Amino acid sequence: MQFGTMEKTLLPLMLAVVMFGMGMGLHLSDFRRVLQTPLQAVVGSIGHFILMPLAAFIVIKITGLTGGLALGVIIVGSSPSGPTSNLLNYLAKADVALAVVITTLSTLLCPIATPFVVEFMGNTLGLASTPVVVPFVEMLKLVFVIIAIPITLGMLVRSKAPKIADSIERPYKIFSVLFLLGMIVLVLSKNWDNFINNLPTLGPAIILHNGIGLVLGFYSGKIFGFGTKQCRTLSIEVAIQNTTLAMTIAMTFFAPETALPGAIFSLWMYVTGLALATYWAKRQTDADNAVHAAA
Repeated sequence: MQFGTMEKTLLPLMLAVVMFGMGMGLHLSDFRRVLQTPLQAVVGSIGHFILMPLAAFIVIKITGLTGGLALGVIIVGSSPSGPTSNLLNYLAKADVALAVVITTLSTLLCPIATPFVVEFMGNTLGLASTPVVVPFVEMLKLVFVIIAIPITLGMLVRSKAPKIADSIERPYKIFSVLFLLGMIVLVLSKNWDNFINNLPTLGPAIILHNGIGLVLGFYSGKIFGFGTKQCRTLSIEVAIQNTTLAMTIAMTFFAPETALPGAIFSLWMYVTGLALATYWAKRQTDADNAVHAAA
């Protein structure tokens, strides 16, 4: 997989822009949710670094993926959620407040958790002839610059100019998601032959990985007795990854082919996420109508 200067520059830059927008949507009061319902927030946040890596392990064993492609699946599975999952939870009429908290916590945890999981899983599966070594400090710097700083600046804008933040938050979020999707399409179009050659093997692996994540996320909530709305939120939050971050990490620290799973996962998660959000929103509407009819 080949990346030009434009892709290597624009992906991290746009990720930082999106994280700035995410920060503008946050209030300090949002973090009270962690204190009010800590178990929901913790289950959803650590799901990215336990459930999705577990799903990646299962997928690699079932499909027989090796080398950079397998490592790319692990990187996707070790990434946090992003603004896309928040938008999908909004469309699904799920627990958006919980979604925002999970996205924020998993994003803040990822500088430590992501490199640890990638190195541990890569070496456990023996994906290279030599041990997989993740440049922890360099990855920490990268994630800090493109995630932590923009989120902090966005929250600062929210606190100093709330009216401006309110007026642009939703269109900003939609624009960011669409722009990132466009970047993924651009990357795939410039690597079309590589994409087509690997799709028969990598396609089923991505579909399986995302599907297992949706199921594990939903039923992890059921195990702890959470409500249906919260279980739907966990399903989306766990299975919809920040694939832009995954691709940025892959092309910065590993071989180019390692970014391909992230690119394909990006497209597929929109398909399943939008379909599921539409279905759950309709089910929510039906339930509301039934309650109003009974009243």
